[in-house]
Amino acid sequence: MAEKPSGYRVEYSPSARAKCKGPKPCAGTPIGKGELRVGTLVDMRGVTSFTWRHWGCITKKIFENMKKSLDEASDLDGYDDLTAEDKAKIIKAWQDGHVADEDIPDSARKPAEEEGEEK
Repeated sequence: MAEKPSGYRVEYSPSARAKCKGPKPCAGTPIGKGELRVGTLVDMRGVTSFTWRHWGCITKKIFENMKKSLDEASDLDGYDDLTAEDKAKIIKAWQDGHVADEDIPDSARKPAEEEGEEK
């Protein structure tokens, strides 16, 4: 694995084994094979690996941190291996500072009763 100093990677999930580390209620749900995902490099007791999130589970804070490490969205590790459609999606989100609403997975949306609409 080629390691970039930024600590972030985008790619298509090679299997359905990784679990999303995004916010609840999505945390712990599987990231399906072939789905766009974003990895954050973490160091746990001297072992370096990525924690993964669905593309739609990236928070504004993560975008802020990415922008501190990278000049452009195209500097993300793995960016060159993506489809033109996904590259455009990433560039738009980079400019907006958040992921488009249609990219947020259903598993990350709170049920209506938790949002206070129904009780």
